Amino acid sequence: MKLKKTIERIIITVALFIVILVIIMSSSPKNSVRARLLFSGRVTSALQCHPKENRVMTKAEKAPVWSIEKKYSYLDSSGSYYQQDFKIHQFVFLNYATPIPTSA
Repeated sequence: MKLKKTIERIIITVALFIVILVIIMSSSPKNSVRARLLFSGRVTSALQCHPKENRVMTKAEKAPVWSIEKKYSYLDSSGSYYQQDFKIHQFVFLNYATPIPTSA
């Protein structure tokens, strides 16, 4: 019985840690781009890149767009284009980045 309660506490602590981490990573557009890279398996890119607001794409998309350097871009899951630009969606105070396909 004591082992079961200990395991439950560990699971709750880990889940709470993940929720807090997601909230911190979503607090700014820059961090949301890094979180997107992190969750897509690009850990080194997420730690080393410096996302910047792309004002030209922001006007074209009519939403905030942040870009990473070309050396940190990566192929999408279909392998048809490099993901370098990210559209930022905001919900209350949380930001979420979605990749935008680059135009040819």
